[in-house]
Amino acid sequence: MNIKLLLRIYAGLMALMILGGVFAPEAMMEGFGMTYTKEVAPIFHFAMMGQALFALLTFLLTTWMPEDLDKIAMTYTALALVPVLLNIYHVISGVLPLVGAFYVENGIWIVFASLFFMYRKK
Repeated sequence: MNIKLLLRIYAGLMALMILGGVFAPEAMMEGFGMTYTKEVAPIFHFAMMGQALFALLTFLLTTWMPEDLDKIAMTYTALALVPVLLNIYHVISGVLPLVGAFYVENGIWIVFASLFFMYRKK
């Protein structure tokens, strides 16, 4: 595996999450112990739009600068850890309950952060 493939997998995973947010937002939020309401919908849509833009940018980076991808590996290591830190903050502050989805999602982000860190020099 190389950094280019890793970035494309990362973008693909984000795309899957976006599809879940578009077609089953209630189920996604329920997995985290929250309720999808009409008041939450606009914020959720903006979050999905932001994630879609980030996924697109991540995917396009692989074609824009294929020879220099190792330069962004540490940035993506940090970016992959941001959701982990935010999730931990939400659980500690009592905004989100500690549910199975917390462990699964954080595990995925930690794996990606580790892979970006390992492939930064290749």
